[in-house]
Amino acid sequence: MPPLLTAAGDEFDKARITLYAYRHSYAQRHADAGTPVDVLRELMGHKTLGTTQTYYRVSEKRTRQAVDRLVTLQFDRHGSRLWDEAKALLDHEHTRMRIGQVAVPFGICAEPSNVKAGGHACPFRFRCLGCDHFRTDPSYLPDLRTYLDTLLRDRERLAAATELDAWARAEATPSEEEISRLRRLIRRVESNLDALTDEEREEIRQATSALRRSRAVQLGMPTLRPAAGGLPLEREA
Repeated sequence: MPPLLTAAGDEFDKARITLYAYRHSYAQRHADAGTPVDVLRELMGHKTLGTTQTYYRVSEKRTRQAVDRLVTLQFDRHGSRLWDEAKALLDHEHTRMRIGQVAVPFGICAEPSNVKAGGHACPFRFRCLGCDHFRTDPSYLPDLRTYLDTLLRDRERLAAATELDAWARAEATPSEEEISRLRRLIRRVESNLDALTDEEREEIRQATSALRRSRAVQLGMPTLRPAAGGLPLEREA
């Protein structure tokens, strides 16, 4: 076997190579080529997607490409497109975006004190839908829909609660304004997706899949239940 060189040009120690490692290399090469994870699961002979996902990671290159694609469909709290004419991000812009924002359950936050605290110190009690520091994109659609379900369920549960004083119930009940704002935001994101070509929607689907696999959210607030089923961008019937 000839010398094996790393991306930096250094020679890799062949003594560290095992036959089993070839399965990981095989999986990673398919992941870098954009092979859907369900297809790769069948190729690897795994019973569950979770097993397949432990065999590879989303590469930095694919993550950057996904960010470049989805940033053109980024929305503010009103559902307005932010970067309609966005081009591919430069290196310093990627760095600025990663340093200057933090993940929240259904988007990203750019509020400085919350970013500095890694998402654990929102000065506005995580009222993202009413905050100018909030941004979202189509990769968060499953989370937005889940949050809407949560608000509607909580509203009904609290309306039926008899053990709460009126002021406590009013304080805990999701506001109609928040529910209406969330519905309007979801419709805006969906309508923008509807306006794309089939090819563009497929690009967004692939970018969404790449980012959701690489995304890890750690928040100092209650977590949202995972969206059921897959991650379709299309509206449910």
